[in-house]
Amino acid sequence: MTELGVLDLVPIRAGGTAREALDDTVDLARRAEEFGYRRYWLAEHHFAALASSAPAVVAAHVLAATSTIRVGAGAVQLSQRVASRVAEEWGTLAVLHPGRVDVGLGRSAGRAGQYRDALRRQGTPDTPAKVDHPVVDGVVLPEPRDLRGLVDSPRTATALAVVSPPGDAPDYETQVRSVLHLIAGTFTPEGLDEPLHLTPGAGTDLLPWILGNSPGVSARLAGRLGLPFAANYHLAPGKTVETARAYREAFTPGVLDEPYLAVSADVLAAPTTGDAERQARSFLPWVDAVARGRGAVPVPDPASVSDADSVKLTARHSARVVTRFVGDPDHVVGRLRALAALTGADELVLTTLTHRHDDRVQSHRLIADAWR
Repeated sequence: MTELGVLDLVPIRAGGTAREALDDTVDLARRAEEFGYRRYWLAEHHFAALASSAPAVVAAHVLAATSTIRVGAGAVQLSQRVASRVAEEWGTLAVLHPGRVDVGLGRSAGRAGQYRDALRRQGTPDTPAKVDHPVVDGVVLPEPRDLRGLVDSPRTATALAVVSPPGDAPDYETQVRSVLHLIAGTFTPEGLDEPLHLTPGAGTDLLPWILGNSPGVSARLAGRLGLPFAANYHLAPGKTVETARAYREAFTPGVLDEPYLAVSADVLAAPTTGDAERQARSFLPWVDAVARGRGAVPVPDPASVSDADSVKLTARHSARVVTRFVGDPDHVVGRLRALAALTGADELVLTTLTHRHDDRVQSHRLIADAWR
């Protein structure tokens, strides 16, 4: 059976605090372990109402509070740090918690340039997005988003510049290979006759992953190096099938003997469809702020979202809304099974955004029960 995992953005709710969000993350991780989820990943986001800017620190907190579930990053952005620091941080966690630590290696290079390009063009933020999206075997596969009508602030480009080192982004493949060599104890930079020894971390069972949104650099590199790969359906749904195919076609045995594919999905289950749809209103202003480059805002109370705003934002972000699996447990699980069948996923990694923490816990419990 396809495994289930959790991707936690560590969202801060409207009226809440970062400390409360971190406490909620620990509670959700414990519950996910109890519900039978295989892994618990933490996203990396900066300058937003998400308490996940330091995933290694949050992972240490979660690992100490749990006992069996795998914990990792989904994903550390290599364009913002040197490979040795990533290997040291996550290698230390692997020494402390053997058999339980993943590190997702993200690329993200060029994203700031995309936003800057969009800012130089005239936007049309209130033009309704396309609402008729292709469907293949029960899975919606929208066309890629056009940033021009959504970005109305230089905030995102500036924030990315603040957290990224000056100059050109380092070569992604070189960084990934460096992390692998550091973990294996074989990292020998030019000019040295013997390896630099990673302390602690060398020789551990730290498992690197690669995450990607397209059938390009990341998917092909994961395949060539024999690494596990996660395709982001919840961020780039229209490319997911091609991305999965590119990974498998490029795969040669390396860290793994066979390909292992995880696919992410944005989900929200409640006892009834009506309950789920009411809770899902929180997502609309939240995703609108993200898409406009303002960054994630505190997750609003769904009761604060008017009917008029719900209609307007649903149209504007139709691709994100229609690829979010919202409903009773049977409906959500049915859509997840269709996604797993279409992509051949070995694992589905689920992210859920709600105003109330208890609703997020309930969603993961209901899905786990229905999945079994």
